[in-house]
Amino acid sequence: MKRLTLICSALFCYLALPAQDWEKADPEWLGANYTKREVMVPMRDGVSLYTAVYEPVGREEPAPVIICRTPYSLKPYGTADGIRKPYSGGIRDEFLNYAADKYVIVFQNVRGRYLSEGDYENIRPVSLDPAVSDDATDSYDTVEWLLANTENNGRVGVKGVSYPGFYATLAALSGHPAIKAVSPQAPVTDWFMGDDAHHNGALCLADAYRFGSSMYRERKGPSAKGLPALFSTKEDLYTYFRGRPISELNAFFGDSLKFWSRMMDHPDYDDFWKDRDPSVRMRNVRPAMLVVGGFYDAEDCYGAFRTYRMLRKLSPDTETYLAAGPWYHGGWTDRSYTTLADSWFGEGSASYYLDNVEYPFFRHYLEGEGNPPARVNVLPSAETMKDGGSSWEEYGQWPPVGVKCRRLGLTSADSLDLSGITGERPSGEIRKGSRSFVSDPRNPVPYMDIVSSSRNKGYMTADQRFASAREDVLTYWGRTLKDTVHVAGGIDVNLSLALSSEDGRTLDGDIVVKLIDVRPDGVQMLVRGDVMPLRYRKGFGSPVPAKDGKKLKVAFTMPDIDHYFLPGHCLMVQVQASWFPLIAINPQTYLENQYNAVAEHYLPLTVSIDARGSYLSLPVLD
Repeated sequence: MKRLTLICSALFCYLALPAQDWEKADPEWLGANYTKREVMVPMRDGVSLYTAVYEPVGREEPAPVIICRTPYSLKPYGTADGIRKPYSGGIRDEFLNYAADKYVIVFQNVRGRYLSEGDYENIRPVSLDPAVSDDATDSYDTVEWLLANTENNGRVGVKGVSYPGFYATLAALSGHPAIKAVSPQAPVTDWFMGDDAHHNGALCLADAYRFGSSMYRERKGPSAKGLPALFSTKEDLYTYFRGRPISELNAFFGDSLKFWSRMMDHPDYDDFWKDRDPSVRMRNVRPAMLVVGGFYDAEDCYGAFRTYRMLRKLSPDTETYLAAGPWYHGGWTDRSYTTLADSWFGEGSASYYLDNVEYPFFRHYLEGEGNPPARVNVLPSAETMKDGGSSWEEYGQWPPVGVKCRRLGLTSADSLDLSGITGERPSGEIRKGSRSFVSDPRNPVPYMDIVSSSRNKGYMTADQRFASAREDVLTYWGRTLKDTVHVAGGIDVNLSLALSSEDGRTLDGDIVVKLIDVRPDGVQMLVRGDVMPLRYRKGFGSPVPAKDGKKLKVAFTMPDIDHYFLPGHCLMVQVQASWFPLIAINPQTYLENQYNAVAEHYLPLTVSIDARGSYLSLPVLD
């Protein structure tokens, strides 16, 4: 299938449609105004990649090119689905503005996926050596072919959400001079520190096990059909995974998932993981960059803010933009998005982003028309959205100028020390001492109060009252707020704690910290939560055990938020040692490789949180 060329649809009439009039770009209009060409584009090493090229009919001037490179299906392939549905769903989704403006729209399967030739590697390291074929050079070679084989204006844009966001990042690193604008959206960035596979090195069990059981499989050759998942269950995930040691879960896959096995062989942050982080190679990036993320993105919240920060650090002269809002994964492409779990986030946020941020960004850099958006466009979350919506905020940078770190202290009672935020000081006694709970791997804290056979994306804002009722969760309440507290940025966590057991074994454990907005209706809305393995308290590449009863200092940063805690609400913090099955159970017995744990390693321990030295540092914008 070296040089497959198919014309799936060609109706050569021209119907004028103004840019952004996306509602008129229905299948009939697309059939009259676009042709679809399927080609195998050659790469420099002889591998050819399946590429669907949608070309406008009757455009008076050469068109910009916009590309999405993906490891996911681009069906319909060929004419197997008939002439009735020749167009990718992406045309009728987040690419509608570009179809209405008659761009050349290109979808390509990356090497080793579906009909593309070659071998696939998950988050393949990029070498930046033009003699080594990788996903960056594939982007370069694809652009070269498109410039020579389509009627274009010589300017190319690239965008993608999630894994395609990773490939958008690599396109920016390819160095092709025709690539003028790139938008990595919720980009997979570092599968150890954040995103789908791990959080701070803690295994994201529910996501990695299910996703990996299909994505980590290796195919025999090019095919229009993907490989089915090895793991599937109709049983509640909490029930299914509970009581099963990680060694047993690994044995289920055997040798069938090489990437999973490699993950298990690299439990710490070593070169295997560091080489797969493209953000550390973002020096002298040429294209303008629009990074997009959702504050309540359950899959790739980390990647967006990591990518933005590394661009600002390593490529300070690059024209870098950020857009973020209270969205789930990809929610900024869903024009009907309004709610997540128990929270309502207003109408039209995705439409505003698509029409007033993303489209003007590409139009400016690919057509030389109009003004680009503000450098930072953020839609915060706030209960006021129930009364008509929150306003978009425009900043020159992120976090915004004027943010000040304010301390939110934990006490030895069930209260918070708000003196760093509101000036209200609690009694001296409860600012000393400690609180304790017993963490039992046989009865882990659920990540959400549901019964489900899949991980629920709503956990990012879900009501936490079920956790407050548990004895193995420490809950800290703040007094009712009299004034608004606007938190904008990452949240630094500092804890002073000790682990103890009755058997004197060498200890390990996880700590989960959650920042919560207690609303007047009683809902305890999760605003941000994350996990920190205690073994990595001195460095993610240098695991160390915990000694029974010895004080430990733990510090980590939770991903960014932009949230208004309103008058009449309360701040709340919860601390626990499990978040299951979102995060794999820590056996709480120290092992050199925690993925070798067997049933007898999973034992209870007591966690004590010392009020002195335990606090959250909130980025407050006055």
